[in-house]
Amino acid sequence: MVGTKKRKDFFEDFGSELFDNLEEMIEALLEEMGESVPFVYGFSIIHCPGEDPELREFGNVPEYSQNEENFFTPETKEPLIDIFENEDMVHVLAEFPETEKENLLLHATSQHLEIKVLGLSEYSEDVELPVLVDPKSAKASYKNGVLEITFRRCPEESPVAIEIN
Repeated sequence: MVGTKKRKDFFEDFGSELFDNLEEMIEALLEEMGESVPFVYGFSIIHCPGEDPELREFGNVPEYSQNEENFFTPETKEPLIDIFENEDMVHVLAEFPETEKENLLLHATSQHLEIKVLGLSEYSEDVELPVLVDPKSAKASYKNGVLEITFRRCPEESPVAIEIN
């Protein structure tokens, strides 16, 4: 065709100037953030019939307010702890994303589980178990920041008749 003008391809030089300094910008941001720590944030919603829904946040990202200059403060949220039970077992799940297994201490009674985290950000929680358990049956595992403890349920204590002499 005579007299047709070749159009310049939009992508031909797209980003040549835009991405020149990208790597430098990323390195500067990472340096500004300091030691790299994975950011974890989540929430669960518990809604029981007849009650208002309960929103529980968890993770190591602090709440953010537009007025705050520094988003990354040293505060951490409390870990999410969930308890599940079936006919034979009670399962306790807790998340500790920045904790080493060696820094976790667990103590159990038939009605309570105490979880302690030692180290820079110490934490302690006394978890009331929904039913009686056998603390000697406890099995715990820790993988990818999630602590799982399993107990065998104890039979419910029933009243005992006492004879009067």
